[in-house]
Amino acid sequence: MISESPEQLMADPSFQLLLLLSRLELNQEQIQAVDKLIPRVKDWDAFTRHAAERFVLPIVYSHLSRRWRDQIPDACIDVMKRYSLRALQHNMNISAEFKHLIRHVLMPLNVPHLCFKGPSLAFQYYPEPAQRLCRDVDILVSPEDLPAILKYALTNGYKPYNPKALTPGAESVAFVARHQKVVTLLSPRNVAVELHTKIDNTGSVFKASQMLAKRQPITVCNVDTCVMPISEFFVYLCWHHTKHYWSRLHWLVDITAIQHHKDFDLDAVLRCAKRYSLESTVHSCLEMITFFANAGAQNIDSLAPNTQELVRYCVLAMHGDVEFEHSLGQKKPTPDFSFAWQTTTARIWQWRLFGWKRMFRPTYDTYVVWPLTRHWQWVYRFIHPLHEAYMRLAGKKKVN
Repeated sequence: MISESPEQLMADPSFQLLLLLSRLELNQEQIQAVDKLIPRVKDWDAFTRHAAERFVLPIVYSHLSRRWRDQIPDACIDVMKRYSLRALQHNMNISAEFKHLIRHVLMPLNVPHLCFKGPSLAFQYYPEPAQRLCRDVDILVSPEDLPAILKYALTNGYKPYNPKALTPGAESVAFVARHQKVVTLLSPRNVAVELHTKIDNTGSVFKASQMLAKRQPITVCNVDTCVMPISEFFVYLCWHHTKHYWSRLHWLVDITAIQHHKDFDLDAVLRCAKRYSLESTVHSCLEMITFFANAGAQNIDSLAPNTQELVRYCVLAMHGDVEFEHSLGQKKPTPDFSFAWQTTTARIWQWRLFGWKRMFRPTYDTYVVWPLTRHWQWVYRFIHPLHEAYMRLAGKKKVN
């Protein structure tokens, strides 16, 4: 539980320093601000832990070791260095898996795919890709192509992770392709590979088929693949990170890295945001990023009303754990939007009126209990609510 208010957290010199260092490059004003903040940091161990938890320690270490090495305790610098070296090793493993997945799974099947986040982002927008921590590989594919990918991967060294009981059988992979928007596999290198058929919860914000149609070819890690156009990607990141309350500071680094890319065009981004009805989200994100980039403690009340709400929730999330983020998520007006001002009243009411239909969406557990052929899997929509009710009742009896 976080006891401090967003304003109190923003006034903390350690957090101000972390925000300033969460970018690839520092301007002169930011360098001067760091000079003043470093002597005010009282607990460098806590600062190091916070930077690691928010996925920015390699970036932070890069800045501090280059300009302020003699002002940081030796023990903390050593920890930062060791962590950064482990992160480099981890990223090399993920990059190797990324290349293997493209070359030896997707290319042999000749399926349209789109890489987003993770390694493709790092190699596109970071001068030193190893500085960008990645946890998994994210690939968008069509529901029609997913069964072939899963069957091929599962018979060539990949293991199921979500759902864990997934098998390469035709009926099994057909079920998850139809009813699960993301399937996670573990590669032979023990890297999580997430295969998405949607990149939002309801499929109403970003149409996966349209994203695949707009994909652009690019060479990443010496392999040919496809990614989102830069404007679409920037808008998507603003939406995605706001959905998660910007709880990871490496997302700030991503955004500023894209802003400094030679192909970044703010007018094109704003036009794209308008096409997706995400203008308020992008405008507030841009204002928040500028706010965090300014040196010294800032007055949240000086921001536009929407951005004030965004910043307050994000500052809290940047200090909380996953459970805290989930608790914030319970207040969302819809699964795809954290704040009511991001979307329309019509969309919110549509979700309130029809969101209950999700209870009829079957899970793989239902399939395992009663495996049916593809032609009969529509029956699960009626079985699933009964199965869920039975499991909950059985769980309550065990507790009693």
